[in-house]
Amino acid sequence: MGGLLAASLVALGAIGAACDGTDGALGAHRQAASVADRSKEVQAASASMSSDARGIHFSLPFFFGPPVKIVTFGSGIPSSEVTHIQNLLNRVNSIQRIRDFLGVRMNHTATIVLVKNAADYQAELRQLGVSSGDASSLSEDSNGFTLGNTVVIPLFQNPTDVDLANVLTHELTHVDINQHISNIPSWMNEGMAVYMGMNGQKAIENPVDFASDEKQDAEDILQVVQSNELVPLTGSEAAILSGQETYDYELQDWLAVCYLIAHYGKSSIQTLVRHLESENPNQAFYDTYGETVSAFNAQFTKALKQSASVANAGASLEISIPPSYHGEIFVQPPNQAVGHGFKAEPGTHHVTVTASGQVQADLPPVGTKKSKIPATPGTMYVSLLPQRFGNVDGQKLLDAEMEIQIQNGLYTFENAWEELQNNPMYDPSYLPEVLGVTITAIHDEAPNDPILAMLNAENA
Repeated sequence: MGGLLAASLVALGAIGAACDGTDGALGAHRQAASVADRSKEVQAASASMSSDARGIHFSLPFFFGPPVKIVTFGSGIPSSEVTHIQNLLNRVNSIQRIRDFLGVRMNHTATIVLVKNAADYQAELRQLGVSSGDASSLSEDSNGFTLGNTVVIPLFQNPTDVDLANVLTHELTHVDINQHISNIPSWMNEGMAVYMGMNGQKAIENPVDFASDEKQDAEDILQVVQSNELVPLTGSEAAILSGQETYDYELQDWLAVCYLIAHYGKSSIQTLVRHLESENPNQAFYDTYGETVSAFNAQFTKALKQSASVANAGASLEISIPPSYHGEIFVQPPNQAVGHGFKAEPGTHHVTVTASGQVQADLPPVGTKKSKIPATPGTMYVSLLPQRFGNVDGQKLLDAEMEIQIQNGLYTFENAWEELQNNPMYDPSYLPEVLGVTITAIHDEAPNDPILAMLNAENA
């Protein structure tokens, strides 16, 4: 978190050390370049404040909790957008997901305030007690804000349903925590909220895209480990308040919660929450897991260091080929200038790429072919060469590509596109599908990598 936010947070009440809790949470959910680069959020003690939001009001009833009230602030938000948010919350089932995770339900109504533009976002934040300078900064790069039972969502910072599913579930997790726990360390608070934001995102995102997003988040922390800049979970949050944060602490918090789930089960979070309702955080953690936070932090850090040193072990791709596609599929491993070709056949097939660049598939091989894409470290391509060249937008279709990145031994899908005669990158897409051929799964061939066990906790 940059230094611009520090002044108002100190004015509202500094949060202190990581093991000190907060009483009423104020959060600024920082937006990053993509969903894969998670946001930062700072918690501070504050008196309960309410928004004087005006506009369209909807109440969203939930069977297992009080209604969520959706309101608008400012102008330019049609009732259809409010209905869209209402339907998205129901589609994701955010409230029930949060209750199932924490083991407690909201006992007071949560108010979601929608704003359309930066000016309205600033005005709403100022009404919540944020200074003018900090409100201006937040309106430029934050995609959510929580204070007590109030959540502010800037629609202009959350353009897709995937963005909204994540930030809404993340912020509502804070609301639920605020209503039950008065003293919680930031790493637990943020770790639980990021975990649930990812959980909400996972509910609607393409599975390959989601898996790639969370791997990229993990890669960010592994790079921090490799540069020896990792800050202990038990450390002071003074760095955040002073603007000295050197990386996204929330991603580390998220992985810590994933580590707990991977080793102690998802239900252990509910046990931890029950203890946090009546005990100080250190005692609550010890009563739940039988060890101190410091001891856990040492184990967690050791696992991250082990993962950061894991070499590329290859990957297997699950590829679905429709009957409509006739042609060949070439797989170009990283650091190779040739593609390994296979004849396409309808059905679901598996392609394995080893760390040394060998390629095997349950499809008839057609030999290798020099690729027009140069050998690229850390990048693998799946190329489609159709048997018949059709036309797209009046241009001849030459082939199609899907790009996969490899970093820290983790394979992540990047994008797909078609190559036309006069357009080398036509219709790029972040979905793992082109010409009807779909990558339905990417499996990293590193079963002993601790980070994969942590990431698998999102499937718990």
